[in-house]
Amino acid sequence: MTTASKFWGRVQEDVRTVSERARREAERAVRTGVLRVDLVSLRRGRNRANADLGARLLALWSEEKLGDLTQDPEALRLKALVQSIEEVMTAKEEELRAIRSRGSDEARTQ
Repeated sequence: MTTASKFWGRVQEDVRTVSERARREAERAVRTGVLRVDLVSLRRGRNRANADLGARLLALWSEEKLGDLTQDPEALRLKALVQSIEEVMTAKEEELRAIRSRGSDEARTQ
């Protein structure tokens, strides 16, 4: 009787361990997916802001006002927007790398 209860205790513990590992992997996969989608969206936003900045520069160039570039509020706004998007992208890419390295570390220890 004791052997049977020990057996079922080990089975129960193994099931808990596998369940916990599967839950962690699912959370990691979801977070990775969300970060990847965010990065795609941020890249599109950055490309759009860069295109708008290029259009603004072309307009200033056409008007022969490139010297006013550092005083143009729209160009400065677009430049700041691109920089802020790139900062957010850098943070998300770092988070994604951290999640991936934690996942590979966990896989190696198992």
